[in-house]
Amino acid sequence: MLWGAMTGGWLRQCLDPDLDRYEGQLKFLSSHGLDLCDWSAFGLLDLEPGRREELAAMLREHDMRAVLTIWPGWLSDDRDKLGRNIERCLEAIETLPQMMRTPIITTGVGSYHRFLKEPSLEEQMDRLAEAMAPVAAAAKEAGAPLGIENHGDYYCSDLAALCERVPGLGIFLDTGNTFLIGERPIPAVRDAAPYTVGTHFKDHYASPRFRPLGFEIRGAVPGEGDVGMREAYRILAENAPDPENLAMIFELDPVEGMEPMEVLEKAVAFARGLGEMTA
Repeated sequence: MLWGAMTGGWLRQCLDPDLDRYEGQLKFLSSHGLDLCDWSAFGLLDLEPGRREELAAMLREHDMRAVLTIWPGWLSDDRDKLGRNIERCLEAIETLPQMMRTPIITTGVGSYHRFLKEPSLEEQMDRLAEAMAPVAAAAKEAGAPLGIENHGDYYCSDLAALCERVPGLGIFLDTGNTFLIGERPIPAVRDAAPYTVGTHFKDHYASPRFRPLGFEIRGAVPGEGDVGMREAYRILAENAPDPENLAMIFELDPVEGMEPMEVLEKAVAFARGLGEMTA
């Protein structure tokens, strides 16, 4: 498995402010023995070619790989804009994966969800299958499979069914986001595992709330919350299509009473305890 961590949000304060965001991420993550960073494909396309070459050299220097993210607005009602964004995705896939040593490309939907009446879930899945097919095919051909994230929008079983319809498409499994849509994490992991190309490997504490009515989710150190991270890891190790190259990315939400560096160090120690990282 390949291990990394998101450095946006809570972890950003740990980066060296004197370095730009790319170099700061690489230096910080490599110092913790991690393999992966997480960069926007469109952001890289907007850079000058020479700057992209510099970043590629930094990746080689730190022996790191860049997971690329694309969010083109798959269900946008503006079909012309969506078409342009898909063309940009294809340009990114043609230009970046080999240079950036990219193991997977991730994407998501986000602003739509399975409980909408219009468009219905069936129509959403039809539109996603049509829009994603050429991008998933190109990503597979480039050796960096496309994985769609469960982002508080669909059940993992919904995304597994979508993968059956779209050749080359995989799932980018967020273990904590299962709670956001009312799934039980371990059954959801079982549904996703045969299609999973990478993860946001994160833990949450979860509890019901009655005033106001809802479900409270709080950040947890990986392995200490309510997801069942060890079992999730075992299921993925045994059932993912390519466990050796599975992209395992810690996404750390704030944990009460702890500093972000402490939580990251505990997360890395947890991975080492699984036998998947060396000191």
